[in-house]
Amino acid sequence: MERLIQMLGILAVLYAAYALSLKKWNYQTETQRNARRVFLKTKGLSNTFYFIHAGALFLLNVFSGGLFTFYWIYRQWQAIGQGFRRLDGHSLKHCPLVRSLGGFATFFSLNAIICRTCEYMHHKSPLPAWVWGTLWLAGLAGSIWVSSWPERIVCYVFFCAAPAALQHRLNALPKEPISPQPKPAEIIAAAIALAAALGILAAGRIWF
Repeated sequence: MERLIQMLGILAVLYAAYALSLKKWNYQTETQRNARRVFLKTKGLSNTFYFIHAGALFLLNVFSGGLFTFYWIYRQWQAIGQGFRRLDGHSLKHCPLVRSLGGFATFFSLNAIICRTCEYMHHKSPLPAWVWGTLWLAGLAGSIWVSSWPERIVCYVFFCAAPAALQHRLNALPKEPISPQPKPAEIIAAAIALAAALGILAAGRIWF
């Protein structure tokens, strides 16, 4: 319980940092708004993303040991690679497969592109990349190393929920509603991810 209270305290600190910084930025003049648009385009935006119902993404993550996230990361980078644009004309480095294999690092840059695109399209942005990225990695670490089961479950929920929270904001971009029914390819990917998670768990018990 003490660790759970500490985790909630860390969440409160993260949100306070966000509320006192980025959330309070307000561009009221046309010059400020134009400068912000140029900044967003300089950093890079995308006009294509991978869309899946946020609830379906969360459940597929839960039932796959959280490893379905890496399939989601791959599909996002695959889509972004086709629609990424920035002012200097440079494209993204590395292919979607490499970026998904390095998902623990590229999760942050993926979050940043989603945030910038949502802001540019005048939609509510997700929390900054460092917030969701920290919660995602901390959730993974806690679900592995925390000894108390209630706290471990809370950590696992954060690990599975962070990608779904990003997807929830992203799904506001298209005009058409996103079907809550997972696609066959997504179900197959979740089953493969579950098998991989069980294999990792079995190997961990054998070797450690």
